[in-house]
Amino acid sequence: MSFFDNHYYYLNKIFLRIIGQWPFQSRLESNLTFVAASLSILTLGALESWGLVAGISNLSIIMDNAAPLLVISIVNIKLYNCVFTRNKMKMLLEDIEETWKMKRSEPEKKILQHYAEESKDFTIRYAIALYAAWLFYCGTPLVITWIDKLLPKHTNETYTARFLYRIEHVLDMDKYYNLLMLHAFIGVFYLLSVLIAIDSIFTVCIQHICALFECIRYNIEQTRTLDTVLLQPNIENDEAYRNLIGCIKSYKHVLKLSHVLSSNYAVSFLFLLGNVVISLSFGWAQFIIVDTQLDEKIRILFGNMTQLLHIYGLCSISQRLINHSCEFQGVIYSCNWYRMSLRSRHFLRFTLLRSMKPCELKAGKVFVMSMEIFSSILKVCLSYITMLTSLQ
Repeated sequence: MSFFDNHYYYLNKIFLRIIGQWPFQSRLESNLTFVAASLSILTLGALESWGLVAGISNLSIIMDNAAPLLVISIVNIKLYNCVFTRNKMKMLLEDIEETWKMKRSEPEKKILQHYAEESKDFTIRYAIALYAAWLFYCGTPLVITWIDKLLPKHTNETYTARFLYRIEHVLDMDKYYNLLMLHAFIGVFYLLSVLIAIDSIFTVCIQHICALFECIRYNIEQTRTLDTVLLQPNIENDEAYRNLIGCIKSYKHVLKLSHVLSSNYAVSFLFLLGNVVISLSFGWAQFIIVDTQLDEKIRILFGNMTQLLHIYGLCSISQRLINHSCEFQGVIYSCNWYRMSLRSRHFLRFTLLRSMKPCELKAGKVFVMSMEIFSSILKVCLSYITMLTSLQ
């Protein structure tokens, strides 16, 4: 039985296996599931691109197809970034397993369990929210069509539910509607599965690093109970010094993990921020200015809310890493450094200098992923929405 079959990480393992990106699955299974996911997403994007290019002179078609295409490009970037950084992700997961297997004190075990439980709760809530959006997004046209068939008609008019994207000007929708709808169901399912799998394992890694910060904080605080008052005691008798050496080694290890995680997502986050701004702008502008039916309004609304949830989740969990690394300064300040030896104070001084620089996840080494960048995205989107609505 694998370590990741425990109830904390089992769901993350399942979601990554669905898209063929679980680092410990067999090569055959990985290739088959990855091909199924990538083909579903790529063919969905190809059909939407065909509809967009064929109707490029129609503003309504551009608005209907541009935002979904940008979302597909975001998912493709995340998926293929996961493929190219698979070894780094494997290293992070192996570190999680090794950390749990080390002999730790009972308070440290409780800290690891607490943060693992939080990451599991996030995965469950995130998956439920996105899969519910998938059902509303794809199921609304079918539900409206069935209701129209069941209800008695008082006029000769037939209510026609709009498809998920505009392609009726290049294909006979009456002939291929059911086939295209099945393809869209599968394609959007894989789109959201990629987001759930990659974002949830990203959250697991962040929570693991935050748990290690909390363990270091706990161990440093334990030095308060020591009664060392000699300035230059023998190393054998300097218990505070030995404790601090262990904490500093752990701190260096956490910094290394943070650097690996940041390099793992730097490129994808840069493209993500640009695409999210454009896709949200087109999506909300479409919701405001395009004259659409109620079922399509609901579909567009759920699509836009899913994008907001996606970028909010990434920024909020990245902000948590910043907060935990910044709190480390206060731990050093508040420990009884004045009751420690000179060699211990020397280590604390240099550790304090390093802790003034928080651990950050950057998009392309330019933008820091945080709640501040989330608010900036909303402001920029509002500006673009205003511009697009003025073109009406």
